[in-house]
Amino acid sequence: MEDYVKQVAVLIDGDNISDKYAEYIRQEARQYGRVKILRLYGSVNSPSVKRWYRVMPKYGISPVLQICYVHGKSVADQALTIDAMDILHMEKIDVFCIVSSDSDYTKLVYRIREAGKTVIGMGEQKTKEALANACDEFKILDLIYKDESAQEEPAFEEKTEPAAEEIYDVSEEEDEAAEEEVEEAEIKIPDEDEIVTSISAMLDSVADDNTMVNLAEVGKMLKQKYQGFDARNYNYRNMTQLIRNHEDVFVWNRVTAPDGIHHIVNVGKKQ
Repeated sequence: MEDYVKQVAVLIDGDNISDKYAEYIRQEARQYGRVKILRLYGSVNSPSVKRWYRVMPKYGISPVLQICYVHGKSVADQALTIDAMDILHMEKIDVFCIVSSDSDYTKLVYRIREAGKTVIGMGEQKTKEALANACDEFKILDLIYKDESAQEEPAFEEKTEPAAEEIYDVSEEEDEAAEEEVEEAEIKIPDEDEIVTSISAMLDSVADDNTMVNLAEVGKMLKQKYQGFDARNYNYRNMTQLIRNHEDVFVWNRVTAPDGIHHIVNVGKKQ
C-alpha cells in the first residue's frame, strides 16, 4: 500500500499579495503535500491582479476574478472565503494555504481549523498577529524571499471610496474609540540573539548535560513559540546553518537515519 500523500489547496488574495512571490508560494505549499487546488482571487480591474496575468499560466494558477459592484471596493475576499468553505465540505483537502496579509481572513482560518484541517498562512511582515496566530504555521514571504535586485514595490492597499450617506462628521471621542478598535499589532520578529537564547533554554528543559536533541524538534518548538519563525528570516538556508554560526554556544552532529538513506542533525549545548 502506497503512503498517503496529503492534498493541499492554495488560495491567494491577488489584491493583497504581489506576483513576485508566485514561485515561492507554490514551492512552500509543495512541502505539505500534493497541490490539488491553486487559485488566485482578485478584482478584474485591480492593477495588482493584472500583474499576476503573466505568471499564472507559468505556475499553474487558476484565476477566479471578480467584478467590483461598488467603485474601489473589492469583493475578492468574499469569493475566496466562499470557495474555501465549499472546498472544505466538498473536496478531500488536508492542508489549506491562505495567502494574504489581510487579517479579515482570521475567522475563516479558525473555522477551517475547527474542521480538523491544517492551515498554513503566507503573507508579508505587515500581517497582523491575529491572522498569523490563528494559523498552524505562518510564512513571512518578504523575509524568506528577499529580492535585492528588484526595486521596492509599494504595498497593496485597498482604497475604498465611502458612499455619500457615509460621509458625516463624528465627535473626537467617537473617532478615537474607532481607532482603538481597529488597532492590531503586526507580527513580532525576534532578533537572532533572542532565537539563540530560546534554543538554549529549550535544550536546558528537554535534555541532560550530554544529551543531543533532534534539530527538527527544536525547529518545531521555535515555530510554536514564534509565529512566522523560519531560519531563512535570518539569511540562513536552514536550521543547521544557524546552529553552525553559533558554535560558541552549541555543538551538533549528523547521523544516518534508520532508513540508511537520510541524515538526522542533532544539537546540544557546548559545555
